[in-house]
Amino acid sequence: MRKSGLASLIPLYFIILIDNLSVSLIIPVLIPIAYDADIGIMGSGSTSTRDLFYGIAIGSYSLAMFFGAPLLGSLSDHFRRKKTLMLCLLGLALSYGLTIWGLARQDVVLFVAARVVGGLFSGSLPVAQAAILDVTPKERRVNSIGLIMFCVSTGYVVGPLIGGYLSDSTLVSWFSLETPFVFVAVITLLNLLVLLVSFREAPAPAPTGRLRFPNPVKHLLESFTFPGVRVLATALLLMSLGWTAFFQFIGLYLTANEGFDQRGVTNLISVVGVGLAASFLSLVPLSMKYLKPQFAVTGALAVMTVCIAGTALTGSRIALYALCLVGAATYGISYSGLVGLMSAAVDDGHQGSVMGTAGAVAALSAGLSGVVFGIIDGSSAVPIFSAAVFVLLGFLLFAAVRPGTAPAEEPRETADRTSAA
Repeated sequence: MRKSGLASLIPLYFIILIDNLSVSLIIPVLIPIAYDADIGIMGSGSTSTRDLFYGIAIGSYSLAMFFGAPLLGSLSDHFRRKKTLMLCLLGLALSYGLTIWGLARQDVVLFVAARVVGGLFSGSLPVAQAAILDVTPKERRVNSIGLIMFCVSTGYVVGPLIGGYLSDSTLVSWFSLETPFVFVAVITLLNLLVLLVSFREAPAPAPTGRLRFPNPVKHLLESFTFPGVRVLATALLLMSLGWTAFFQFIGLYLTANEGFDQRGVTNLISVVGVGLAASFLSLVPLSMKYLKPQFAVTGALAVMTVCIAGTALTGSRIALYALCLVGAATYGISYSGLVGLMSAAVDDGHQGSVMGTAGAVAALSAGLSGVVFGIIDGSSAVPIFSAAVFVLLGFLLFAAVRPGTAPAEEPRETADRTSAA
């Protein structure tokens, strides 16, 4: 293993930061893009049409990620990490360029295509994480994982601030809806140059065999055949559907029904990011240390349900911010606890499959919730209350079954398929 200093790994950490801020950056800026007839992408159109565009624009990114991330993983195994990460950065820069072009031309199709391109190349987190750990000594890997989670969390805090404030022409006269995408496109290309010059990975033998194109749908369905994972994965899916519906539509709901402006949505989504950061960096380790995982997850899901439903019921902005902060923190505990229990439910030979399942569930749920609620009624309280119901169902399923942590046997038919492969 080749050892590398922190300086040479900085572009890898920035890739993780860019990857995650691109998820949250779009939330505050997409509302004026979809609904402002003067500066947005549609000069005319009914509210339902704009809801549909909003849902497709936000959901297509995650659906593309669902299909793109496994392919990026295969490319990284075949062509190595550095080349794959360079491809990811080029793809993200291309998507930002297409976004800017689509906004300038007020071309809805081009804008959605840009979102799809961005989603296809945004699954770089596992590749960058693997690249970091490949060249990090074992005694420093815990610190590296901490830095990785810091970058993930920081992306959710910084992304909305970039999207909301750099598109606000009341702050700077030449700011526009295109400005945040220009900013992140430049950062992405600069990071590509730094990665090209500074990062050196260990030599590897030439790839053997054919490049595999994994089927994410087949893999996800097969993951649910593990007896010890089935209930946990279902609870994770329900919880993820609830969280993504809330995260994607809370800003739109508050804008349409509670008089929030773009700056208010920006600040609120950043508060959600702070809750996620606090959860992943401190609350998750503490809860898993002092509480049994089953108890921590059960309590977190219950609190999360109340917080999400409360955001559509309270008339106080202070209470709203508190609910979003606590809701994000409990999401972090729920997600980490469920994934940890899934990991403990299978043997060492299937850890990669379980982690892949968790990522696929997150991406698929975000894509489905965005498109479905965009079709139904994105501007109303329907997505918010539906989100609370999904999380509640996850809580009831998990609390009723109380899954254990003992490794489960692999179903014979799945074992046979794995052996044959």
